[in-house]
Amino acid sequence: MTARRDKSESGFSLVELMMVVVIIGILSAIAMPLYSRSRYRSFALEATEVLNRITSAQEAYRASFNTYSDASNDHALAGTSNGASGLLGNNWWPALATRDADGQVDFYTNLPASWNQLGVRPRQRVRYSYQTISGRPGITPSVGGSNPTLGYAALPTAQMGAWYFAVASGDLDNDNSYSRFEVSNLTPGIQITNEIE
Repeated sequence: MTARRDKSESGFSLVELMMVVVIIGILSAIAMPLYSRSRYRSFALEATEVLNRITSAQEAYRASFNTYSDASNDHALAGTSNGASGLLGNNWWPALATRDADGQVDFYTNLPASWNQLGVRPRQRVRYSYQTISGRPGITPSVGGSNPTLGYAALPTAQMGAWYFAVASGDLDNDNSYSRFEVSNLTPGIQITNEIE
């Protein structure tokens, strides 16, 4: 005699299995963008952390030397100093295009003397590149980029005295779209001029 299987012991039907696959698909479609967004936001914490360190270092530098550091316009980086004009050129540290497979680069490899003198000490491997410039009273800052206004309709003339700008920029997902964070003693807080998620 053959044993008869009870219906309660049978496996999943094809319809039940397809429903599970559909539910998993919907959950992953919702979860993946949220995961990517939170991942990039956690990367952005580095930019705000380092810009806060640059702000502290610039204020300490001013307390010692009565001016802000023009670290990104170091002769070794630019060949000429353009601090007198307040220009922010292409002197990113570390260079924008140099990243490993994880999207990171060593901040301290061949660190320019001007950055070393400023005393900014982020973690060793960074995802963003940084610039900081300064200028004398009466020089209008020119910070470049597609939206360089730090929240102003037009950049103010630096009538209040010496000034500095610091900028963080990074291509976190390797698609040539750069997120950009800026800070200055002319405005309170960090301005996000281009946040890529």
